[in-house]
Amino acid sequence: MNQAIRKLSGLLVLPVLLAALLLLPVSAKAEEYACDAAIPVTMQLNGTHSEKFEVTIECAENADENQPMPAADNQALMLADEEQGCFTIHYTEPGDYFYIVRQTAGGTAYMSYDLTVYEIQVQVTNATAADGSTTLKAQVVANDVENPDAKAAEVSFLNTFAPPTPTPAPAIDEHPDIAEGIANGTWGGAPTATPGLLGIPQTSDSLPLTALVVVLVVAAAAIVALVILRKRSDKKEDGQQ
Repeated sequence: MNQAIRKLSGLLVLPVLLAALLLLPVSAKAEEYACDAAIPVTMQLNGTHSEKFEVTIECAENADENQPMPAADNQALMLADEEQGCFTIHYTEPGDYFYIVRQTAGGTAYMSYDLTVYEIQVQVTNATAADGSTTLKAQVVANDVENPDAKAAEVSFLNTFAPPTPTPAPAIDEHPDIAEGIANGTWGGAPTATPGLLGIPQTSDSLPLTALVVVLVVAAAAIVALVILRKRSDKKEDGQQ
């Protein structure tokens, strides 16, 4: 009888073990029914400036206000010249989702901000994963709001910084008399002679007037004395003959 009980126990253990194996969790994980969409943004600048420009994303006017959005810290990008950022959105349901991406104009002097507004459509559809399960995939389409029929190759903004060219300070004229002479046409010609005393051309050398008069008087007296002496000499010679 004991052998019969042992055989019966063995037969009962086998189904229990099989049931336990069936209840164990399966280690293989099916593909998650979700996907992420990335919306890249590029910033460019004509000119040179260190400013970082703000680009924001928001729900389109006619979109569901409860549609998926980027994380709170990813709803505004700060991009400098030649930098690229990305808005990332997580989806768990198929559908069409619409957004607006634009740049916030700053207040930097002589900076022209690109005011292009982009409408972004994210198309989320079912897809088959590698393991055969159903998952989601996303496709991003962008277009300029001003030209809705043409798809944009990328979401990009081009700003321009154009300060005025500094005016050089005028050179200091160290010889204003030369400039004046050139202006009135007298520079480069022969100097104009100014008549002086007794028709002597005036030069740049200064001669005291008193000294000149004394010299002239002495010279005149000497001439008179020579004439008188000459006459006396002639009379003596005539008397001796």
